[in-house]
Amino acid sequence: MEGRESCKLVTIMWNFHKVRLARVWVFCDGGLSVADYGDAPRPAPALEFSPGCGALVRNDDGAILDWAWRTLPQVTSVEAEYAGLLLGVELARRQATNEVIFVMDSAVVVGQMTGRFAVNSPRLRRWYRQACEATQRLPKVGFRHVPRAWNPLADALARQAGLPWAALRAQLEKE
Repeated sequence: MEGRESCKLVTIMWNFHKVRLARVWVFCDGGLSVADYGDAPRPAPALEFSPGCGALVRNDDGAILDWAWRTLPQVTSVEAEYAGLLLGVELARRQATNEVIFVMDSAVVVGQMTGRFAVNSPRLRRWYRQACEATQRLPKVGFRHVPRAWNPLADALARQAGLPWAALRAQLEKE
């Protein structure tokens, strides 16, 4: 019981953290959530994964301020990356900050958002326009492309979003 009360206190204190920050870093990712079992045998029954996206906000000290994931309908991998960016924008809007840096492992999305790459696909143009409109409502915005290995938490959130929770829970409850 003592541990439970400590968790409540930390949560309450965390929710009141509304000091204006100079800058936040928003790590975003999206993916098609293919099941990766490594060398282990594939479990039966196999679960059908969905596309998903995830995002998390860090301050300059690296502390995680907020995080979220979202299951997506059938989309392409780049559309999933844009969905991750839009989720990141939602999280960024909840922060009191002067600057938002979006950190992504998608060279395509970062390149398109910074104007280095053209947006040729009609389907991607819709996502791009939506992302441009959303980021314009933020104070100062920047984008950084990083290797996938530098974005493991957002990647994990996107994978979590792709888990079919009802089917997974049903399997877990059997054991």
